[in-house]
Amino acid sequence: MSSRLLERQKRSFDGLVDSGVYDADFDHAPAAKSFVGDVLRKVSPGLRQASLSVLDCGCGTGAWLAYLHEQLSHVGIKDPRLCGFDLSQRMVDVAQDKLSRLTEPADLRSGNVLEPRSYAFDGLEGGFDLIFTYDVVQQLPRGRQLDACRRIVAALAPGGLALIFDNDAETRFGRRMGLRKFLTRYCGLRLVPRYYCNAAYPALERIRQRLDGEAGMKARIMVRADGVKRAMVVERQGDVAQSSAAGTAERRDP
Repeated sequence: MSSRLLERQKRSFDGLVDSGVYDADFDHAPAAKSFVGDVLRKVSPGLRQASLSVLDCGCGTGAWLAYLHEQLSHVGIKDPRLCGFDLSQRMVDVAQDKLSRLTEPADLRSGNVLEPRSYAFDGLEGGFDLIFTYDVVQQLPRGRQLDACRRIVAALAPGGLALIFDNDAETRFGRRMGLRKFLTRYCGLRLVPRYYCNAAYPALERIRQRLDGEAGMKARIMVRADGVKRAMVVERQGDVAQSSAAGTAERRDP
């Protein structure tokens, strides 16, 4: 991913904060939250109950982390460690203020979903129990979208889950939105907000097929009732208890 494209995306998202599109009061649409909640409830029995670590890749203003914290508490998971990174420092600034009672400032910072160092947080060398991302893969060039998904699942602890929410380019909705964005960008028709045109929906089912069975991963797709949104659920198979013990040993031995 070129430095020019990264800088353009940073400026775009910084501008959305400065213009008030995203602020501390921003919240996601009810349909989006309902689907995330449904998926989380279905996968929560597989999550470690104690000392759960959560990472939001592309955390934005922190709205999803706040919602994840709320939903996890409903299924009996208390005081998870919440971490996140975002390309936009302005977004991170808002998230740090919004989540000041739920997480430490150092656990929210700028980062890039493609960079390994963005996933390195103190005390979590063994990986994350739950990694979440929503509409982030679509912000990357299509040639790097599989790389991003691989990078995300590589940061899982054994037994951990990645929840990658996005649209699929090869569905009816994905094709229709692709046309609307094309007409908005190149024909002057305002069919979608202009900044939508920066996103390229991934071929999510194809990515799932590539990840499934790769390096001990198990991947499946969950679909929202209206058929529009998808969640790719990727499990890193392994023993959680052994992973926790190994991580503790690593932290003791410098």
